[in-house]
Amino acid sequence: MPRPSSRTAAWLGPGALVGAGLVLAAIDPAGAQTTPDPAAAAPGLFAPTRDGGATLAPGFQPGDPTAASPDGRSRFGAIDETAPPGSRPPTRPATQFDSKNARKPRVPLSFTQRQQEAARLKRAPVPATLVRGTNPHQIPVVMLDRLRRRGGPDIDTTSRLNVPVAAIIPRRAVSVEEDPFAPTGVRVGAFTLRPAIETTTGYDTNPTRIQGLPGSGFTRVAPELIIRSDWQRHRLDADLRGSYTWYGQTYPPVTENAGTVTATATPEIIDRPNMDSRVTGRYDVDKLSHFDGEARALISTDNPGSPNVQTGLRRFPIVTTVGTTFGYTQGFNRLEVTGKGTFDHQVYSDSLLADGTTSSNADREYNQYGGALRVAYELKPALRPFVEAGGDTRIHSQKIDRNGYDRDSKGVFVKAGSTFEFSRKLVGEASLGWLWRFYVDDELTNMSGLTIDAALTYTASDLTTVKLIGTTVASEIIVPGLSGVFSRNVTLRVDHAFRRWLIGTAQIGTGIDSYVGSDRVDHRYLASLALVYKLTREVQLKTELRHDWLRSDLANADWDATQVTVGLRLQR
Repeated sequence: MPRPSSRTAAWLGPGALVGAGLVLAAIDPAGAQTTPDPAAAAPGLFAPTRDGGATLAPGFQPGDPTAASPDGRSRFGAIDETAPPGSRPPTRPATQFDSKNARKPRVPLSFTQRQQEAARLKRAPVPATLVRGTNPHQIPVVMLDRLRRRGGPDIDTTSRLNVPVAAIIPRRAVSVEEDPFAPTGVRVGAFTLRPAIETTTGYDTNPTRIQGLPGSGFTRVAPELIIRSDWQRHRLDADLRGSYTWYGQTYPPVTENAGTVTATATPEIIDRPNMDSRVTGRYDVDKLSHFDGEARALISTDNPGSPNVQTGLRRFPIVTTVGTTFGYTQGFNRLEVTGKGTFDHQVYSDSLLADGTTSSNADREYNQYGGALRVAYELKPALRPFVEAGGDTRIHSQKIDRNGYDRDSKGVFVKAGSTFEFSRKLVGEASLGWLWRFYVDDELTNMSGLTIDAALTYTASDLTTVKLIGTTVASEIIVPGLSGVFSRNVTLRVDHAFRRWLIGTAQIGTGIDSYVGSDRVDHRYLASLALVYKLTREVQLKTELRHDWLRSDLANADWDATQVTVGLRLQR
């Protein structure tokens, strides 16, 4: 008789089992002692299968304990191993449960199953039909903004083969801090303010830039405030920088042996201020057009050693320049046209002489009105060549200067160049051109010459950065018979991070000053080494060794100067 399961025995109870055995023995004594054929037995309450009743557990298939499985193993798992005496042989139930816990072979997924699994993991709807070439749906592809060309045709983001295409999901940008010692700034609404102040002290062997005069120690204090907007559209930034330099040495007039007093071409007190503050903004009209504006204020003095410096001065006269620029840019697919207008007003303070009197500098004041037009074409996203042309007019407050010249003039320039942005390796702009300036007074020689303008930054590696700066300036002069000074300057600077907190800088530069109306040409040179030690985000230590020298065609105009400085910078 088949042995009932433990769950069945527990349900019926011991008494019911004993009674059922007596009844069966009375009906068929021989059958109570023999085991019926499982295949011939009719399903019943005590059948070891699912048909035996819904309340019974799955039955077990009786079999020979010594019978081997098809793979040559016995039902106990070992090959040719018989069941130990008194033990119950393991059986395979009708539910296909394998009591041996054998490892099943892994069945590889088909192409369709892999697509379904990927869609399920991404929680995306799976098309009803995923057979290649028969899919009625088209899944759009997410295109990154950097892959789109501004003004170009839209990119087809669907599969042309009518096959589901995996969407391009951009990776979440990993926040990599470029400079761990950069100031964090102060957040005020939508603006970030970065205040700083730098104090420098050192010694200059020739602060007057006149050979033969003694050197002097100096102290410079330079506050600054950088403001950056954080708007999704438009922009408003400000760079406010200034400084004041005190010198410990004075340079009074020289008394000769004969008792005469000779005034030198340098003030007695050479302390001087400097400021360069600019506010820039952009208003975005749409994707292809925007307005740009700038307001600026500059405060400075004549450079020491300049021919514009009067003799017998008590202090340098201060020159203030205020101006503005307003422009508009319109894009036409890859073509971009920019027009801008400029206005600058330059004012000089009266000169304070050594004897206590003053001298007016109104003849050096002027207003400048100008404009320019630039046309650029985008050959590649990283290469945009352009051509630019413009002009300006200078009108002086005093028609005739102290030497009897009318210095009003008109200027015209043209230049061609390109902007660069090659994977952030090379970024900037460079151009070559030509400048003409025509003076109202016939006795003044017109000015013309090659212009060089560049502002390029090359990131050689994560530790090394190379910068190239080139400028061309046509400045005014007050010397009789001279029209102006045509200056070109080129500077090469290399910054290298020995450590993230230790930055070394090497710089070389040259400049040429051509005095229009005479044969004088000055060649200027500079070379410097500097080191910045960043203690924290807020505190930095600086030191620099710099040498400047000038070689001129004019006799007794050469000079050399060496500066050694150390400084402390506090920033937020």
